[in-house]
Amino acid sequence: MYLSTFVLICTLMFTGIIEATAAVREKRATGLIVERPASFDDLRPGGSVCVNGVCLTIAAIDDATLSFDVMPETWNKTRLGDLKPGHRVNVERAMRADGRFDGHIVQGHVEGVGEVLSIAPTPQPPPPRGEGAHKALEGERYPAPLLINRSRHMRKAPTKSEAILWDAVRNHQLGYHIRRQRPIGKYILDFFCEEKLLGIEVDDKIHERQKEYDALRDRELHALGIRMLHVTSEEVEHDTSAILERIRVALHVTPPPHGGGAGDGGILLEINLPPNLSPFVLPKGSITVDGVSLTVASLTPSGCTLALIPTTLRETTLGALRKGDRVNIETDILIRSIAALLPQT
Repeated sequence: MYLSTFVLICTLMFTGIIEATAAVREKRATGLIVERPASFDDLRPGGSVCVNGVCLTIAAIDDATLSFDVMPETWNKTRLGDLKPGHRVNVERAMRADGRFDGHIVQGHVEGVGEVLSIAPTPQPPPPRGEGAHKALEGERYPAPLLINRSRHMRKAPTKSEAILWDAVRNHQLGYHIRRQRPIGKYILDFFCEEKLLGIEVDDKIHERQKEYDALRDRELHALGIRMLHVTSEEVEHDTSAILERIRVALHVTPPPHGGGAGDGGILLEINLPPNLSPFVLPKGSITVDGVSLTVASLTPSGCTLALIPTTLRETTLGALRKGDRVNIETDILIRSIAALLPQT
């Protein structure tokens, strides 16, 4: 046991606390060149740097750049192969033996690649129920008659994907009352669960041309405590069961306590995981995503959710993630080590 602990400590290299982001300068078949952060003034060839969660060895260094050799296995097994010049990456130097330990033990050995399934603002807790309940939405419940008439018309003439989804969620089929074409303030939400303050939007091709409008609407609704879940019409029509599972997950997410940080400008990130990694991911446990040390908020049938605070969004590349993006995953080595010691059944 003591030997195992000693070996574990000796393999410690990173903590998942990102020191800087850096732009990719050049990508070759055999290596990667990124800009050198000004604070990285103590590096030497042969040293280690964690780049988007991947431990790389410095092959060459100058005042402006860091050059790394990259093996074919690394290109194939991580998302470094997706990088292009101009992309930004998270970078962290190897931890000094006498340094403060933050984050968690990160080896920089990426085990697999996950995919972003959804991104939603983390909600503020809803107002208390009872007399005067939902005061935050008072005045937003009774929009102009023109908007109400518009919502009635949309209910009578749904799109194909809206009709499919309505048949699957109506009459409390997911355990909650969900309404369709629900006016809230100056907006009409495709679907809305008032009990969980969850809005669901079915995006078709027109939404590709109105991203700024959609982002503004989501921010204003978030200010009212409403979370937004976006799905595409293609997903609804071709993989309805997967969409319903995502809605179930969103309905069961517990809002963070007020003042907890992530609820104020943070986001809830849902990612899937390679099946072989799921046993090593636990609620409130640690996970590394693109080199960033994070705490698991909850488990989902296909992966997990992560609550990202504004600092993480601002100081790392995770703030630029979009649905469908791939991310490097490393699970907690402590959990893996314990699992390796347990009898196999």
